[in-house]
Amino acid sequence: MKKNITYIRHQGIMNEDMALSHAEAPVITKEDYESRIQKLLDVASPYSHLLIYADKEHFSNLEYLTGYDPRYEECILLLKRGGLPLLIVGNEGMGQSQCITVSHDKVLFQSLSPMGQSRGKCKSLVEILSGYGIGPQSNVGVLGWKSFSEKEFEDWKHTFEVPYYIVKAVESLTENRENANWLMMDNDCGLRIIQDPKTMVLAEIASTKASRKTWDFVRGLKEGMTEIEASQLFNIDGEPCPTYPNICFYGKGILSPDYHRTLALGQPIGYGMGYRYAQIHRVSFYIRDFKDLEPQYQKPVKKLCETYFRAAAVWFESLGIGATGHEVWKQVKDVVGSYEEFGIALNPGHIIHSEEWINSPFSEGSTTTLKSGMLLQCDFTARPAGCGGLGVHMEDGVVLADQAAREEIRRLAPDSYARMVKRQQFMRQVLGITVKDEVLPTSDTCGMFHPFCADLGWIMAVEQ
Repeated sequence: MKKNITYIRHQGIMNEDMALSHAEAPVITKEDYESRIQKLLDVASPYSHLLIYADKEHFSNLEYLTGYDPRYEECILLLKRGGLPLLIVGNEGMGQSQCITVSHDKVLFQSLSPMGQSRGKCKSLVEILSGYGIGPQSNVGVLGWKSFSEKEFEDWKHTFEVPYYIVKAVESLTENRENANWLMMDNDCGLRIIQDPKTMVLAEIASTKASRKTWDFVRGLKEGMTEIEASQLFNIDGEPCPTYPNICFYGKGILSPDYHRTLALGQPIGYGMGYRYAQIHRVSFYIRDFKDLEPQYQKPVKKLCETYFRAAAVWFESLGIGATGHEVWKQVKDVVGSYEEFGIALNPGHIIHSEEWINSPFSEGSTTTLKSGMLLQCDFTARPAGCGGLGVHMEDGVVLADQAAREEIRRLAPDSYARMVKRQQFMRQVLGITVKDEVLPTSDTCGMFHPFCADLGWIMAVEQ
């Protein structure tokens, strides 16, 4: 039965009375990294060697295995059973990678360095690969940041997204090489799809912080502010952000803050930011009520907001251990009618990790089963044709955690666990969204949609 949407008065966000302490953040230890490497080698039986490429943007596989991300240059990690990991770095990486705690060998390959830095003091990449035992009989799995399918390329297993010079070096030594990103990123069996309780806690801390800073941003807005002035409201700390903070007053998509665009009543507005394991984003309107919009859009936008919030509520309610990606996709479709006509171009949500989007099980026909340990994002924008390009969007995160995982989270970080339980209660009792026990909301704005950014005292809820 179709549930009615209501508008309720509510001040603030969740957990405003609970301080956030970074002291609860778990430490990923040497033993944790060793275990991750061993698990990867255990599932990589088709391959004799693994080559993991990373750079500033595509760091997640390397960081997951070693704790190192090469912020200033590129990097390669070689793995094989029965041998130490070999880290191949550029000039700066020789020093920057000292953060790695697992036992490993390290070799300089200066072509990984930025242009203009010194060259000529290292072996060639072919010599380095050969020295690690890669030869004609080897079978090399290459990991970067993206797998492909038969829908994209005829020879999809041998299509690579890493730099050509690396693939060329491998191919000079062996014909047996394959895109192996599935080992880490496949919806059903990728190692980075399922997180341990330590990472779940890190996700909650990151999402708490990001949601509070996003809230500081929107409640600090004033007419006449430029985007660059408003951006200072985020008060971002030094923790790495996997995406650029997004501030957009004119509905022109995700752009860097502009020096001259100013905020005015009646405008659409997009804003958001994230840390690793967390992304918070909203698209709404800088209005006090729908009457601040142009007359022809007042009723269509009101209907858009109510249908969208109903779809988001169903998304949260459909989550559960054992549900399939298709089932969640179908529940949202049953609310919006047609993804295309409702203006939803992408999946209704995805899996997040240290990068903003690792993969998505939420698609038509997806047989992926949702499992304990998944970090999931409610994330879909709707821009129906009848709204003149105006749209809405709400992105927040949850953790799927079975009873054992919940108990471990509570042991590791009692305050983190308490915040998630309070969010469950708020979503059920205030927002009317009946999330399951295994769905732990990580954000202090989870499920909260403010249709009127010039009057934040109103939120939407499912009528109970």
